[in-house]
Amino acid sequence: MRHNNKRGIAYSVFPFGSSRQMFLAGEPEERYTCQNDVQGQGKTVPDYTRQIRSLLEHVKTVCEEQGFTQNNATMCHFFIADIGMRELVRQLAQEIFHEIIGGAVTFVPQAPASGAVVALELWIVSGPKARIRCESLTTGFASVAEYDGLRWCFGGGFDSISGAIGAYERAYNAFEQIKIMMSIAEFRLEHVLRTWIYQGHLVLPEGETQRYKELNRARTDFFEDTEFLKDYLPKKYKGTVYPASTGIGADDVDVVISAVALDTERKDVIAVPLENPNQTSAFDYGAAYGPQSPKFSRAMAVAVDKTCLIFVSGTASITDSESRHVEDPVRQTEQTLDNIAALIDGKNLSRHGISGMTCSLADLECVRVYVKRPSELEVIRQVCERRLSADIPVLYTIADVCRPELLVEIEGIAVCR
Repeated sequence: MRHNNKRGIAYSVFPFGSSRQMFLAGEPEERYTCQNDVQGQGKTVPDYTRQIRSLLEHVKTVCEEQGFTQNNATMCHFFIADIGMRELVRQLAQEIFHEIIGGAVTFVPQAPASGAVVALELWIVSGPKARIRCESLTTGFASVAEYDGLRWCFGGGFDSISGAIGAYERAYNAFEQIKIMMSIAEFRLEHVLRTWIYQGHLVLPEGETQRYKELNRARTDFFEDTEFLKDYLPKKYKGTVYPASTGIGADDVDVVISAVALDTERKDVIAVPLENPNQTSAFDYGAAYGPQSPKFSRAMAVAVDKTCLIFVSGTASITDSESRHVEDPVRQTEQTLDNIAALIDGKNLSRHGISGMTCSLADLECVRVYVKRPSELEVIRQVCERRLSADIPVLYTIADVCRPELLVEIEGIAVCR
C-alpha cells in the first residue's frame, strides 16, 4: 500500500514475513515565517522551529494512523539544510517523537532539493512477533529488530572520534565505530549488507589526491579479509562480495555513515550481491578512478520464503565503467533508471542464484534522488515521476556525485515476490 497524504509526506506499507514495515519520506509542507526585529527594522524570516515541528507532528500522526507506535522505528535519516540546526531537530524529535522514533538516527548535512529546511526518511518495522531494542555508542546509535528467526541491525550516525583531520583517517575511524556497534549489538562486520557514506566535499582535492579516493582507500583497507555474508550466499557462489553502498557528497567537512546488517540461523535465507550485466563491477574499476576501487556491490538481495528485499546502491549514468550522456540531466536520469531496472530484473536475480522472482521499477518501495545542480531538479523530477510508480516515497536532496560529469544519483529499496 502506497499513499501520499498531501501533507508533504508519502509512505509505503508492505508485509515481509510476519512483520509489517513502512518506508516514509516527508518534509514540511508549510513554510512558516515569523517577524525578526533587528535594530528596529522588522524582517520576515523563516520560522524553522515551527516548520520542523509541523513535519514531525504530521509524521507522528501518519505513524499512529498506520498502527506504528511505541518505538517501532528502526532507522531514521534527517536531511538538514544547515547542520547547525542538528540539535534543534534532535530536541524537537525527542519531544514530539519519543514514543515512536528510536534506534538508528543519522543527521545528514544535505539540503532538501525543494528548499525545505529539513526532510526525513523513516523505516519502521513492527508485527506481533517483532521485538525491537536500541543500543547507543558515543558516536552512533543502533536498533535491532528480531522476527521470523531474522535479526536485523540498523546503525546510524557513525562519525569519527579520531583527532585526525584527513579524509582517510576519519573515514577509517567511522568504520571502526560501526564495527564496535555491531559487536555491542551481537553482530559481526561480515553481517553488514548495506552502507550509506556521506562525505563532506566529496570531490575536492586532498593533497595530491581526492577526498573520495581517500574514502575508497579507507574502505578498502578496513574491509580487507572480511568475508561478507559467507553463510547466506547461494550454493556454489564464487563472486566477490561487498555490501551495497552509496558514497555521496555532503555539505559538512566530515564523514557520517549508516548501515544495515543481517544475522540468522535459518538455512533458507539467501543474501547475495547483485551486479548489473551492463556495468563493470565497481570494485573492478581501472586505475583511472583511483588507486583503490570502490568496494561495494551494485545491490544486495535478501530472499526469504517467497519475498526478496533488494537494497539498490547509489546508481548513476554509467555503463561498462564509463560515464554516459555528459551534461544531459534528462538522459542521465533515464540511463540511471535503466540501470536500476536491469539490476533488479528477475532474470538478473536468477543469474545470481535467486529464481522464480519478478521485479521492476514498479516494485521500488522507496527512492532517494541526489541532484548535483539545483537548477536541474525539475527535469530530473519529471523523468522520475514518469518512470516510477505514483505516490512512491521519493526524497530529493542536493549532493555532489563521485565524478564531476555525473549530475544525478539514485538509490532505493525494492520488494519483489
